[in-house]
Amino acid sequence: MQRKLMLPIEEYTKIFFGVLAIMGPFSALPIFVNLTVGKSTQEKNQLALHASFAGWIIALCSVWLGNSILNFFNISIPAFKVAGGILLLTLAINMINAKIPGAKQTPEELSEAKISNRDLAIVPLAIPLMMGPGAISTVIVFSHYGKAIGHLFMMSAIVSVLVLYIFISLRAAAYLSAKLGLIGINVISRIMGLILASIAVEFMASGLIQLFPVLAG
Repeated sequence: MQRKLMLPIEEYTKIFFGVLAIMGPFSALPIFVNLTVGKSTQEKNQLALHASFAGWIIALCSVWLGNSILNFFNISIPAFKVAGGILLLTLAINMINAKIPGAKQTPEELSEAKISNRDLAIVPLAIPLMMGPGAISTVIVFSHYGKAIGHLFMMSAIVSVLVLYIFISLRAAAYLSAKLGLIGINVISRIMGLILASIAVEFMASGLIQLFPVLAG
């Protein structure tokens, strides 16, 4: 995609659903339920709030600082698109196969380690479930699509709305998990995986054409 000052509203709609596909809360719901076994409703709500806030900060840093970080390490956007596309495609294939990344610790291990809600909110909920490498790279690439500061504000609004949606979903995690069931969550994950795979191919194609203009014909 050619870089513009601002994008048409339909492009921002596409970006919204693209970021939703990878930031969506459904893969985190069963993990959140398992991590909060035995916790009070207040503790669960606090954990959802802390995780969402941490994810929001990471998302905003990706929007506003992502390009500067790439420049600091002398990484070109086309190269980052290809690398990000490969990563997204791997994640998409896992989602299509209903392989949801889980926490490395069991609730019993977490209890024995006396890990606080604030620590759990950051790892594994905010990172990598909400804002993992795939989500961060997606937000950085989409943030590069526009030159105007208004584009960054639009991206900030998009990730803010999505984080609010995730926060509400986490607060209702037990209810949603019971209603959707494992089959329902897997179906949604597969649909999101297909969307994510399409974005991954678009990233890789765009990056390769920019790196090797001869591919454009």
